[in-house]
Amino acid sequence: MENASTFTGSLPSKTEGIALCSALVLSLVLIIAGNLPTLVLFAVTKPLRRKSLFLVMNMAFADLMLGAFSLPFYIFAAGGDYQLWTAKYDSENMVYKIFYASFDDMFLLGSYISAASISCERFYAVFWPFKHRSLSTRTYRITIFLLWSSAVLLSTSMTLLNVSSSFEASLYVFIPVVLGLTITICICNTAIWRNFQNESVVSQHRNGASRNRRLTKTVLLVSILALLSWLPISILNVLIHITKISIPWKFYYVVNILNYSNSFVNPIVYVLRIPEFQQALRSCCTKRRPAIKMVKTERQN
Repeated sequence: MENASTFTGSLPSKTEGIALCSALVLSLVLIIAGNLPTLVLFAVTKPLRRKSLFLVMNMAFADLMLGAFSLPFYIFAAGGDYQLWTAKYDSENMVYKIFYASFDDMFLLGSYISAASISCERFYAVFWPFKHRSLSTRTYRITIFLLWSSAVLLSTSMTLLNVSSSFEASLYVFIPVVLGLTITICICNTAIWRNFQNESVVSQHRNGASRNRRLTKTVLLVSILALLSWLPISILNVLIHITKISIPWKFYYVVNILNYSNSFVNPIVYVLRIPEFQQALRSCCTKRRPAIKMVKTERQN
């Protein structure tokens, strides 16, 4: 919050600050508690380690890093703005500007680029199913490498502009990138949805087609949720820093909470919509029950 004059009115009360930080801490806990088990299940469960879920797990990794690394810094900054504790963000504090800003931008963009990549991958799977099946695991790995290379390059450019010029200058990189990703998600999801409505998905194997269709609907929901969480914060940044429209503090923080909340909603969607995740969770639960019964039996003996 380097330019507080862009916001209207005085700072809210400390009670509102405590409520905000509590909501952010809850988001942090839910993000870690949701995405970390998701990645562990993917690593230890063989049926989950299929190439069609590589990009989904990559997004889960980005969300986990966003919650475990970026969100604590943001909570510290928000609490400082509400004067809950002392937090300085002057020009001499280069750690905040360089270290936090670069990694925060990298994980934010990594998550949203992953959502756009998932939409493109499902678009390719729906309209060219036979070519999609021939894609190798190496292709997905190269895609993930290029994805994170782009996120690192963009975050580095934004951080350099922020340090050397101003935060508004970095937005001239951020806004076009987010706009392009948003348009990509909208076009792919609209085309997929119209294809489903027209029932034009053709496949020789009915069971495989049904599973593929369910996965497509799942990632379609994930990308739509990402879109809904990114549009408000993008619009608000344009209004505040480019058009210089005064916005109340509450709106700014509520929109940021909405943006972070997308990171813990995604694992819920995975569990509810992907049967392999449900089976993996059930197997973990059933493996623990016999162990508990054995301990009780030994104690009785």
